[in-house]
This record gives sequence, C-alpha cells and structure tokens, in this order.
Amino acid sequence: MKKKILCILLASMIITAPACQAKDQSIRTTATAVMETKTTSVNTEPSIKETPKESSDALPTASTASPNETTQQFSKLVNTIQRKKNQYDLAIKLNDEAHQVEIDQKLTYVNNTGTDLKEIHFNMIPEAFRSKGGGVTMHSVTASGESLTMKQIDTSVYSLPLAKELKAGESIDLDMKYTVSVPQICDRFGYEDKFYNLGNIIATPALFENGKWLDQPYMDLGDAFYTEIADYTATYSLPEGFTVASTGSLKNGKYVATDVRDFAFSIGYDMDELHDTIDDVDIHVLYNKAQPNLAEYTLKAAKEAVHFYNSVLGGYPYESLSVVLCSFKNSNGAIAMEYPQLVMVGSESVDDDIYGYKLGKISKEELLAKNKTTDNDPDAIPIPDDESIAFMNNMILSHVANVAHEIAHQWLYGIVGNDEVRHPWIDEGMTRFMECYFLHECNLDYPEESLQLSFNILESMDEDYIENAQKNQFNEYFCDLNKSLYDYKNNNNDYWDIYDKGASMMYHFYKTLGKDAFNKAMKEYVETFAFTEVDPQEFKDFWKSKGDFEKAIDLYLMSK
Repeated sequence: MKKKILCILLASMIITAPACQAKDQSIRTTATAVMETKTTSVNTEPSIKETPKESSDALPTASTASPNETTQQFSKLVNTIQRKKNQYDLAIKLNDEAHQVEIDQKLTYVNNTGTDLKEIHFNMIPEAFRSKGGGVTMHSVTASGESLTMKQIDTSVYSLPLAKELKAGESIDLDMKYTVSVPQICDRFGYEDKFYNLGNIIATPALFENGKWLDQPYMDLGDAFYTEIADYTATYSLPEGFTVASTGSLKNGKYVATDVRDFAFSIGYDMDELHDTIDDVDIHVLYNKAQPNLAEYTLKAAKEAVHFYNSVLGGYPYESLSVVLCSFKNSNGAIAMEYPQLVMVGSESVDDDIYGYKLGKISKEELLAKNKTTDNDPDAIPIPDDESIAFMNNMILSHVANVAHEIAHQWLYGIVGNDEVRHPWIDEGMTRFMECYFLHECNLDYPEESLQLSFNILESMDEDYIENAQKNQFNEYFCDLNKSLYDYKNNNNDYWDIYDKGASMMYHFYKTLGKDAFNKAMKEYVETFAFTEVDPQEFKDFWKSKGDFEKAIDLYLMSK
C-alpha cells in the first residue's frame, strides 16, 4: 500500500508546474502497450534499459517481437516449506441490490501452533466498518455437523471455542456461512456506482505466537492484517453484466490460488478487460469503458514491472496477475492496494486524453486545447505549453511508479511475509526501494534525470541520515522504524515516513554492494524467506551476512 503524497512529491520535484495542480490528481497506474483484448492479440514485451531514448513527448515504446522470442525465462519461485497449509473452498455470491456478499466458506484449519487448542481466533475485518455500513452477519459455524458459536473479543477479532480440543498437528473442517455488508466508500473494502472492492472480507484465522493468539484489531491505516500462506478455491455467482477480478487463476469455472497470503477480489458492472502475457504470466487489466487509453498504458507498466522484478527478485510463482482500475479515495491518503495476484489502483481523477496523447492517438495540439483553463476562468494564469506537457508526462511517470510499487508487493508482503501491524517498515521500505529501482533501471521514454531522481533522493537521504544519526542529531529524515501501526493512531502523517526511511536503508545496501551483488542478495533474500514470514531480527541477520552493515542497520533502527 502506498500513499498519494509520495507520488506527488516525486512529480513536483521533476517539474515546475504549480503544486496545487499536482495534488488535484489521483494517480496510481500506468503503461503503454499494444495488448490483447477479449478477441484480438498483439504480443509486446517491455524493454529494460536497452532501447535508445527519444524525445520526452513521444510514446514509450515496447518491442513488437513475440515474447517467446525475446522474453527471458525465469525459474518460478517454488514453495519448499513442509508446513501444512489451511485450505479454503469459497462459494461467493454478490447481492448488488443489498450491497452484500454472501459467502459459504469451507475451511480446513491445520493446527501448526505446536500446542493443543481449545479455541481458534479469527480476524473478521469488515466488523471494523460497522459505523460506515459494513459488517459481518455469521449465520452458522459447524464442525462435523456440530454447531459452534463465535465470540467477539475486540472489534474485528473473534474467538471460536471448539467442541473438543484440537491436538497439535491435527486439522479440523469448519463450515462457515456468513453475509458481508459492504460500506459505500472508495477503499480496498467498499463500493461505489456498481463497483466493489472486496479486500480482507474472508474470515481468516489469526496467527499463534509465543504460546498465545496474536490478536490484532483492524485500524484504518497501513495494512492492518497479518496472515499466512494458504490455498484457496472460489466460485462466483454474479448478477448479469458484472465481471470479477480475483486472486487465483480461472480453471474449469473456479479460481484456484495456491500458496497465497490473502484472498481478495473486485467486482464491477459493465467493465472491459485487456490482457497479455510476459514471462509466462498472464496480465489482466479490468477497467471502466471510459478509460481505454489508461488501461492500455497500465498494461505496459504492469508487464514491464513483472519482467523487472522477475530478474531481481525471482520468478513470479503464479500464473496470472490482475490490475483493477477503480475509484479509490482513502481518507488516509492511500490510492491503491495490493493483494496476491490482484492490484487495486485509483483512477477516478485520471484524464484519459493524457494517455491517448502518450499512445499517439491525439496530437499535442489537441491535448493542450482540451486542457486549457483560461476559457472558463478569466483569472487563471496560462501555463506555457512545454510546462503543461512536462506536467502531464510526470503525472504518467508517477502513475508508473505507483503500479511498480504495488506489483513489487507481490514479492515483498505476498511471497515474503512480515507482520505489517508490528513491523510495517519491512515490506513498505523494501517495496518503496524496489519502486525507485524500477524507475532507475527501466527503459521508459522520459528524460534521464526524471528516471534517476528517485535514486538521487534516496542517496541524499542515506548520506544525511547516517551523518546525523552518528552524532545523535535527528533531522527531518528521522522516524522510529520500531513503532507499530497502533503507535501512529493519533498521528497518521508520521506513518508514511517509514516508506522513505526503509527505502533509504535498502539504498545503503545497494550502494555499498554494487548492483550485481545487491541483485544476487535480493534474490537470495526472497528465496530464503519465500512463503514464510520474516521478522526484524531475521532481516538484520540476513543483511549483516552480506556486508559490513551492522553499524548502518543499528543507526537506521535506532529509537530516540
């Protein structure tokens, strides 16, 4: 998950257009590509640092050769963990008139806690949205035909007492039938105008650590959920005209998801879809019919990001990835969200003509004419044409960064998990760095200084932070990475600083090791912790084994 301010800050430092204009745009997706529609197909491949750059006004180009001829093949990451996984079988029905989702959930829960259990704790996150019209109505829970009753512990945390003790290593089959009420909000959980984002609505068992359940009530900041790898199958019953984008890959009428950390889906009415393939991964873009150019550009960005991360982080282990363009106006500043095999991206304020221009479908003159403000506002100050074009280019470049960020989360949170409530800096800092690394390395048709800017910012941050921290002088770059989400409850703005500070630490590793050694270390990091969860000590031990980083890590993780 990534905030709007980071993207706008990047754009505002590249161009001279008024900052107020940048803040009026919600960006979070991007890409150029000729792609496959539902009936036609043209293969394209993202170019990574190979094609000569042209003028900044031109369309970022992609190779038109067949991916089978030009795309490098990467070994897909494989789950070698022997731990038995929970198994979900979901039957999901949308009631659009009532704005509810009916779920019949069959869960085989495996007791991997190492102790005998008299109860299982569950996260029921929609319950945290009661005041906004959300919530869960649990109709029944049965085990071997015996009825069980869930008990609320704290807002979104529930306990399920068992009829008999579940021995360590054994499993239990639970049949749960419940209805989720969806609030009318533009968020990762909510609906607007017959479009539903349905993240974190599945009842999932909490983790068990140090002899007790890890109860983490949901809060509306960051990613306040912590789940483990499981397998899912799901079928959908939708009203006529609705389309779903889901975690998993569609096989024989069912969505099948193996080795995923969460399960989420988006459902929209009268939507269109584009798709194409890169590195044997099917990329899908679900979008509003009024934004075909944005969708086309989004597909290119998604393909290029997957290709880049395959090379640095290891081969994407799933068959498909969906990017959903939707309304997303989270009050805390987030304008997109990641789930395994699914990315939700805010698009409600995007001008599709900007992407039409980048795709060569309308001329510069036509674009500028459509964006003139002086005709309707006699007091408006005209913006020179070159600044208008630069501003639009950088809006799209920020869009690319946002897509790259959320796709990087497929590896860093999805494949390599961590407790995003207690230690949010681990995945957000690394993902922020990978977003900047992608911009630095990719072959997009923008001025070199624009693509290098994010790395230059991280380098300045790293140098300034290390110098001042050694003197116990804490400047604007200081934030305490040891805080949990709950510590930011009364000061949400400080939370977002963990992104850049965590990225700055990762840049320190990159700068010290050099590109090749760093890439090798990152791939080893993902392979080492793939399909498990990493904690701060494991993070520190890993990077200390790769170089003389003990002092730098201690400085970055120090508290006042």
